[in-house]
Amino acid sequence: MTEYRSPARRRGGSVGRVRRVLFSPGWLLRHALAWSLVVFFVYMGRWQWTKGESSHGTLQNLFYGIEWWIFTAFVLYLWVKMIIEEVRPATPELADGDSEAGTEVAERPTSAVLASLAASPADDEDPDDAELAAYNSYLAALRERDRV
Repeated sequence: MTEYRSPARRRGGSVGRVRRVLFSPGWLLRHALAWSLVVFFVYMGRWQWTKGESSHGTLQNLFYGIEWWIFTAFVLYLWVKMIIEEVRPATPELADGDSEAGTEVAERPTSAVLASLAASPADDEDPDDAELAAYNSYLAALRERDRV
């Protein structure tokens, strides 16, 4: 049975990596943007709420106040989700050094998009390829059939 190690055990301590990642210039900008949006949205929510409670306010103002706070929760959710995705590895590594299973996972494409990216581009295709010519004529016949 193969055991999986947690990211902290695998690297011998991930605090340095987390600090290096989350205090990089790009992440500092993301933190500043997220917290400035949170402050702005909370301010706008309070302003709409007090406007709704005033003598000339409406129920619509109260709902706008709640909506701004929902925006705040959404920003916080996405910010935490981005941090978690950045800190946690995408694929677990094996603890006992069984590299065969790890390479099988790494070699297999996970989606059709990755498989199409791994394929050769259209510029490198052989124009005399009989299989390609047959497939193109099949597509042309389907297009003609759909036109009728």
